[in-house]
Amino acid sequence: MHERPGKPTPTLVALLLCDQVIDDRLTGKKSAIGLFNMVVVPNTPSRLANMVVMASLTEISARTTVELRLMRDADNATILRTQGVVDAPDPLATVELVFAMQGVQIPSHGQFAFELWAQGEMVGRRRFQVVPNPTARRAEN
Repeated sequence: MHERPGKPTPTLVALLLCDQVIDDRLTGKKSAIGLFNMVVVPNTPSRLANMVVMASLTEISARTTVELRLMRDADNATILRTQGVVDAPDPLATVELVFAMQGVQIPSHGQFAFELWAQGEMVGRRRFQVVPNPTARRAEN
């Protein structure tokens, strides 16, 4: 846990990339479906129909601003940015954040990463690859 004046920075427990998250209303449990580390696209730029980032945070001591950034590793360009506020019933609780995105624009092939920031500090990073579809290339020739 990182210390900042005033309040501690939350701790990231998990950062997952998946196709969907199912939220069981009876139990309150979340299920991440279709976990992945690679996205195959026919060409770039390309839009991804659906993508979900699920983050689990703990040690949240007060209302905290969180920000999710999609970064391109090659030049550290920010592709997408969204933010919100999270709170927890107590600092020992684990809070799951679900970022469901549609139509995310991917500008090129290569390595990308989702970064989760809290209180202006990066608390975690999850890399993934964007690769060309080999059958789409054969079809173009």
